[in-house]
Amino acid sequence: MAKQFVVIRGQIEKGKEVLAKRGQPYKPKNKAEEDRLLKAGVIAEAPVSQKAHEPESNPALNQGTGGE
Repeated sequence: MAKQFVVIRGQIEKGKEVLAKRGQPYKPKNKAEEDRLLKAGVIAEAPVSQKAHEPESNPALNQGTGGE
C-alpha cells in the first residue's frame, strides 16, 4: 500500500491554485517533493486506521426500524 500524507502546516499551492489545505490529504508528485515537504514540516505520513478496512460490526445497524 502506498504511503498517504496529510498537510499539517499551511497549505500547498501551485501558482495561485491551492492544491491542499491544512488537514487535507496530499499526494506528492515524486520522492523529491515528498522529502522536501516532510523536511519542511508541511506534510506528515497519515496514520492508517484498521477500522477503514473492517466492515461495520455494530449489531444495532443489523436490526430493523421496528416498523416492518
